[in-house]
Amino acid sequence: MVNMLAMDRLTLILDADDTLWENNVFYEEAIAAFAECMAGEGFDREEARQTFNCIEHERVLLVGYAPEEFVRSMVIAYRALCQQHGCQPRLAVEREVETLGRRVIEYPIVLLDGVGESIPRLHRYCRLLLLTKGDRQAQQSKVDRSGLAAYFEAVHIVPEKDVQVLHSLLQRHRLDPQRTWMVGNSPRSDINPALAAGIGAVYIPYAVPWDFEEAPITDPARVVTLQCFAGLLDLFPAPEGHV
Repeated sequence: MVNMLAMDRLTLILDADDTLWENNVFYEEAIAAFAECMAGEGFDREEARQTFNCIEHERVLLVGYAPEEFVRSMVIAYRALCQQHGCQPRLAVEREVETLGRRVIEYPIVLLDGVGESIPRLHRYCRLLLLTKGDRQAQQSKVDRSGLAAYFEAVHIVPEKDVQVLHSLLQRHRLDPQRTWMVGNSPRSDINPALAAGIGAVYIPYAVPWDFEEAPITDPARVVTLQCFAGLLDLFPAPEGHV
């Protein structure tokens, strides 16, 4: 039987990485360490960074977002630099690069400002769904360690986020598009798919965005932009009678 009370409630589909907790900052630190390591091997720092970025962007479309693939991309980038400059890769350097890349595996969960206070309050009068992409084991570990799992009606971990995924959530959870909002930091994976699916979109820019996720927003007039997560409490205030 359909829960009519649940259907009447506002639904927020929340992104995880860089919306609820820090993520890309740890990857950027690892990339900076890789560029510094490559400088120690005689390569240009900026060339090292650009080589890695190109390889990572090409590979995520093929192998996904698992942290282990991030590590492999670093090793491949080191080998590519050696090939471009006519030198042989050294096993000791490859192992050092792997160590640098592994910094992003099981990093500590640091909730972004306002998240820890806002999620419990929103949970009292909104349906909260978590939608995150990437390696299932890695993402589930972050959800479990965040301390937020109990507030979500469901957690969905998918290889990629797009309009088809949102349509499937609308159908699976019997959501009213007029009362459903996607909340996230990525124009590519959160905002534009929400617009295409015909649901609301709340954009919360992250201070250290991943350039792979940057894209022009297809219909800016339909997007609400907030500067912090706690702004959701003002955008979606509790109905009368809720504390």
